[in-house]
Amino acid sequence: MSKLVCGFTFVEILIVLSILTVLISFVISSFGKVGGSQTLETTTISVISILNEAKSQAISSKDASNYGVRILNDKLVSFKNNYGTENKEFTISSLVAISTSTGIGTDIVFNNVSGNTNASGTITITTLNNLTENNIIKIYTTGVVEKLN
Repeated sequence: MSKLVCGFTFVEILIVLSILTVLISFVISSFGKVGGSQTLETTTISVISILNEAKSQAISSKDASNYGVRILNDKLVSFKNNYGTENKEFTISSLVAISTSTGIGTDIVFNNVSGNTNASGTITITTLNNLTENNIIKIYTTGVVEKLN
């Protein structure tokens, strides 16, 4: 009679480990994309909210002042009248990049009472782990702020 040998061979273990490695890499990459998408949406909502708050304060003639928002790489800064006056900073996630069109530059100032602005154009927010995924915010001279996509 022959002796029965139980257990796994080295090759079988390597095959199973290879399959698990491939599956785990797919799972991790999909979680990264979901996190980036959620951060993109959250950042977009925050930017729109901060811009609308500045516009609202200007329209309400709070302290008879203009209000604005400065857009920087890692944060937004809301201010009264001129940059540097009563600043409030809002940090942007390091998972996204923010850029502005030529018409906006870095400062968007809403005029007292009317809420109009000279800074019309677009703000693009892009996830850094998937550069094809972005949101675009349009700002009109009337001060209207809207998400385009």
